[in-house]
Amino acid sequence: MRVRRLPMLLLLLCLAPGAWAKDPPKPKPKEEINDPYPPAFRKAVNAAVDRGVEYLLGKQRSDGSWPAADDALRPHRMGVTALCTLACLKGGVKPNDAQIRNAFTHLRAQPLIKTYDVAVLLMAIHARYAPLEELEALKTDKYGNRIIKDPCQSRMSKEDRRWMQKAVKFLIDNQVDGHWRYPEGGVDLSNTQYALLGLWAASRCGLKIPPKVWMDSLNWLLGVQERTGRPVKLLVNEVRGDYRIAWTENARARGFRYRPENPVTAAMTTAGMASIAICQDELWSSRRFKPKDRMRTRRAIRDAMAWMQDNFDVTKNPGEPTGGWHYYYLYGLERAGILARARFMGKYDWYKEGADYLLAKQGAEGNWMSSHPHLDTAFAILFLKRSSQRTRNPVITPSGG
Repeated sequence: MRVRRLPMLLLLLCLAPGAWAKDPPKPKPKEEINDPYPPAFRKAVNAAVDRGVEYLLGKQRSDGSWPAADDALRPHRMGVTALCTLACLKGGVKPNDAQIRNAFTHLRAQPLIKTYDVAVLLMAIHARYAPLEELEALKTDKYGNRIIKDPCQSRMSKEDRRWMQKAVKFLIDNQVDGHWRYPEGGVDLSNTQYALLGLWAASRCGLKIPPKVWMDSLNWLLGVQERTGRPVKLLVNEVRGDYRIAWTENARARGFRYRPENPVTAAMTTAGMASIAICQDELWSSRRFKPKDRMRTRRAIRDAMAWMQDNFDVTKNPGEPTGGWHYYYLYGLERAGILARARFMGKYDWYKEGADYLLAKQGAEGNWMSSHPHLDTAFAILFLKRSSQRTRNPVITPSGG
């Protein structure tokens, strides 16, 4: 039988290294110094936080609560007080301060009714015991995993632990197919985000959350993100203590909505991104978290970050037609940036730009002026303090990174 010879040029191409590779080799991530912010900038931020905290403490009522600003917030009196308490604690007020103790006495007397309120309550209890962190002080091992020195459960009172357990049970009982509501009304990403934040705070205090809760939420979140989006060359980075790694990836700008009928916004895209990062962190060692889930999760976070790179702005809530919930968005941006361990959102130094904006907008009384001055002052403080807890594991580290 006669063997047909391949043309020499075709043979050489077949033997060339990488001839059958589907994609060109990816560039290796670069290591770069994670320079700390200048002392003058940090001093200005700390002064703004102190003035904001002083404003909030001055508005606290004698019963330990903070007033709701309008009819829309009155059903969430507990949540308003819990958020102001959280901001004061993150802003540096000591947990044994008389006004903080008064706030928790008031909160303890309130029924567990609303998803937002219960979730922020859990965050406030966690902040009562968790040590404050500074971004530059974040320590990681050689694999990029966060080193946790002092879990809050070692210092928590039995009374507060039982309180947390009741709040956790409320949230778990009100989860529906991976998401949360007020609990009345329709499903929305905002309630879901805060429920996950509250459960994550409880988990960090040693309470056991069933893996199914995280897995159901992860699947729901992955299902509500935009299916496709504009191709983007994403600039990615991950802080690892005193240095960071940086690389580029091809991505699709895919954002999130509050509800299916609403537009894609930055507030909801940072909410989806942070929520997925939380679920991944809790499922990291679970058998439920299969390799395909890891890849889908990584892609979802990457593409949400690509949407933020494409639409980045700290002077408004991008995508929101009315420009509403601006400070809510800034706190969401802080959360997404910290959870992703990203110094930059694409090419933007999200913290420096957001902090510069807030420093310029702080009022003479120390508050941030809006129709919800207590809430927005609390959100501004939480942003400026970079108050969110960091994930224990890398988020979208490249292969071999």
